[in-house]
Amino acid sequence: MVLPLECQELYMRNLLLAGVALIGLSAHADAALITTTSLFTPVPVPGTTTTIGLQGTTAPSQAAFSGDGYTIGFAVGANQGIVRGASSGLHAIPVAGVSSGNPTYLTGDFASDQTTNAGLSGNYLSTGLGSIIITFAAPQTALALLWGSIDSSNAITFNNTATDTLTGSAVQSLAAGFVGNGFQGPGGSAYISVLSDTPFTTITLSSGVVSFEAAGLIASTAPISVPEPTSLAVFGMGLLGMGLFQRRRASHISDHHLGSRG
Repeated sequence: MVLPLECQELYMRNLLLAGVALIGLSAHADAALITTTSLFTPVPVPGTTTTIGLQGTTAPSQAAFSGDGYTIGFAVGANQGIVRGASSGLHAIPVAGVSSGNPTYLTGDFASDQTTNAGLSGNYLSTGLGSIIITFAAPQTALALLWGSIDSSNAITFNNTATDTLTGSAVQSLAAGFVGNGFQGPGGSAYISVLSDTPFTTITLSSGVVSFEAAGLIASTAPISVPEPTSLAVFGMGLLGMGLFQRRRASHISDHHLGSRG
């Protein structure tokens, strides 16, 4: 069942999370990434949305395949690629939320139900020390995903004007309640929403250690927002403008609520 809003709010209260927005800046005046994190499932606004479907494939699988509006290619080792469940030293299931103190997991792709039973969790992507390339049939400007057990050397590279790279270190800095590098339980995962003001047609997931795990991926031609429950307003709004990418330019700041991956 979908994690009740009150359970998500309680978890965020326990972590004492404040709202933070991070802007990733490039050298080109017309290229920037705006990144936000939240415990809450990202919500696409009107636009053409492409959902990455990983279910129905027998995992693990490294075979390239195509879906509606995208293709996925793998340069990964054995037991990586499209995976299911957890495997010691290889990959851990991204944590989508918390219910009664227990981690919850997506049972499928974007916006699927959540479960506390790891055996019922769905397929997700795992890079190992390799890389996974997702190519879209049409240009996109927004991306959202559930980023699992965030490692500082995890990275998403966009083929936008500036070839921007969003690193795990940058994502970790967004979460005031982030537990620790590569943490596999609640407080180590986060929903990520990224907006680029120049289009991209490919993203590359990679990692320099263990793996980059990703679930619930969607792309869109319009921004993908993160719900902000009014009951969490007591935590205030945080502002943080930082250049954390390989190329930077003048700051642009906006407000959003965050939650740590949990």
